[in-house]
Amino acid sequence: MPKTAGILGGMGPKSTVELMRKIINRTPAGKDQDHIRILVDNRPQIPDRTSAILENGPSPVSMMQESAEMLEKWGAEMVAIACNTAHYFVEDIQKVATIPVINMIELLSNHLNANHTQGQPVLLLATTGSLKINLFQKYIGNFRLVIPPEEVQRDLIMEAIYGEQGIKAIGNNASSRKKVLEAVDSVAAQKPACVIAGCTEIGIALDGVALKIPVIDPVDLLANEIVERAFG
Repeated sequence: MPKTAGILGGMGPKSTVELMRKIINRTPAGKDQDHIRILVDNRPQIPDRTSAILENGPSPVSMMQESAEMLEKWGAEMVAIACNTAHYFVEDIQKVATIPVINMIELLSNHLNANHTQGQPVLLLATTGSLKINLFQKYIGNFRLVIPPEEVQRDLIMEAIYGEQGIKAIGNNASSRKKVLEAVDSVAAQKPACVIAGCTEIGIALDGVALKIPVIDPVDLLANEIVERAFG
């Protein structure tokens, strides 16, 4: 029997569903019964991570800890979080869980080190909160991170994620995808070796889009890791 996976979800709901879809698509299953048991606490009421980091908004930690404890009580043997920004709090979550909380940003670091040359420029598209706290720099500082200019970050990336017509509000759409692609084009002169979809909504926007450089979505890496651990 494969191990049971737990998803600490709701950050956001679409990201949670996207992680489930990717786990299912990667599972070597010939019939329903071969798939991994996935326990999900889809809890959209968890306070916004970017607001907590940048604006001293309500902390998401207590709700995230409660969800992790519930998932373990229900029978989960590992906990996964689809939200990149939420990994700022991953150590707080691990404090209350006796099962492993998979660190998606560590998986990204391992992937980059295995597949790219250190020092290469890599384009990071993430929330402003993640950038302000150097979340990714902590793990992939051995690469030269290309960050969009401030106005691009504000008017394109954050609007694509959080805007009234953004992905969190209405799901993937042509307008948000166009904004993300414009952001990629804005730094093309720096010749990044790859694009890191450092926010799940960015990964959703770029899913199926053909770029001249590879897109690395940490949620893909997380889904792979869950499947490997479940059958390991």
